Amino acid sequence: MATPIVDFLEKYKESDTSRLHMPGHKGAADILSNIPEWLRNVYAYDITEMAGADDLYNPSGIIKASEEIASGIFGTDTFYVTEGSSQAIKAMIWLAKRHWEISYIRDMGDDARLPQPYLFVLGKFHKALLNAAMLTGVSVVQIDLEGLSVEQIISKIYDGFVEENNPIGVYATYPDYFGNVFDMGKLKAELAAMNVPLLVDGAHSAYFKFLDYDKYGDYRHPIDLCADMVCASAHKTLPALTGAAYLHVGEDLSDVLPDVKYTLDIFGSSSPSYLIMASLDAFNAEAGNFRSILGPFCDKTDNLKKEISDMGFNVCDSDPLRIVVRSDNRFTGNDIASSLRAFKCEPECSDEDYVIMMLTPYNSNEDLNRIKDAFQFLKSNGALESEKNEPGYNCMKNFI
Repeated sequence: MATPIVDFLEKYKESDTSRLHMPGHKGAADILSNIPEWLRNVYAYDITEMAGADDLYNPSGIIKASEEIASGIFGTDTFYVTEGSSQAIKAMIWLAKRHWEISYIRDMGDDARLPQPYLFVLGKFHKALLNAAMLTGVSVVQIDLEGLSVEQIISKIYDGFVEENNPIGVYATYPDYFGNVFDMGKLKAELAAMNVPLLVDGAHSAYFKFLDYDKYGDYRHPIDLCADMVCASAHKTLPALTGAAYLHVGEDLSDVLPDVKYTLDIFGSSSPSYLIMASLDAFNAEAGNFRSILGPFCDKTDNLKKEISDMGFNVCDSDPLRIVVRSDNRFTGNDIASSLRAFKCEPECSDEDYVIMMLTPYNSNEDLNRIKDAFQFLKSNGALESEKNEPGYNCMKNFI
């Protein structure tokens, strides 16, 4: 698989060109004596827009070619994002509003006065959505998912319709931060009948595309379930640098495709990171290998979950690469996190109620053994002393 961005950066590094452009380090790793070597090594590849390097927000060369390769892998129009799903979510809401405006004017006439746009949001959502709603002037109508079937969700959506004014979309987080999913295909079918787009914060779903659906059919990629727009953080579950993400646009929203780059530009830096773009480009070549190693690793993760559960811990259902353990009457989530740290493991997130571990096929067998040993230690010896039981980072503070 071609890697046009990676190839360009490598060729430019070897060209010995005098860099009369930004960034200020000029790729001069040899003279940056007070900067650690590991950091200096990447400076030679860190560039800005210049001749031949293309433009993320108006691509016609290497970036366009790389995005076309990614689009082929994911089976939809796929666009690179360098500021994470937070940037993609803002763009997604802007584009959904744009699609709604186009549809409303088409149906009501050019002289129609646009009503207040609103969006149904299912369950808890990342704060980036609230920021997006404020920036775009969209009202948010939140629907609590607790105990609701898809049919009940649809009923609540329908009951919440404003007269003669469809919502700009229904927004769902899939999977949620604990790795839970729902019957999105059924939801999409119902929404399609109402002509309402399905917008998905699929930040943690990027790797679903490479799962064996015969075995993990409940964890299909949102695009394969016909979602209309999806943001997905490549850096969360794929081998890409932090900030690397995708915005996927389905064919039913093809009317906004000409606006995608403009919209990403609105919410992004005019100097997007080429290192982040290169990591997305590099994954295109790695995708086939990733698919081949993902299945066997999921088997290992499934076995580890069972082993932890057999020790008496409360392991929750979740997507294949995530281990979620709830607290019980013996151990809090922070107790478990402290035991993991004692065995040189740092979890993704923890508080008194749970601990979350996010794994990928790039975790080693030693990593998995350390996790098992940490739980075995807890079972046999109890929690660490309180002064060693420090709270971890609680990612749920980002969710509303």
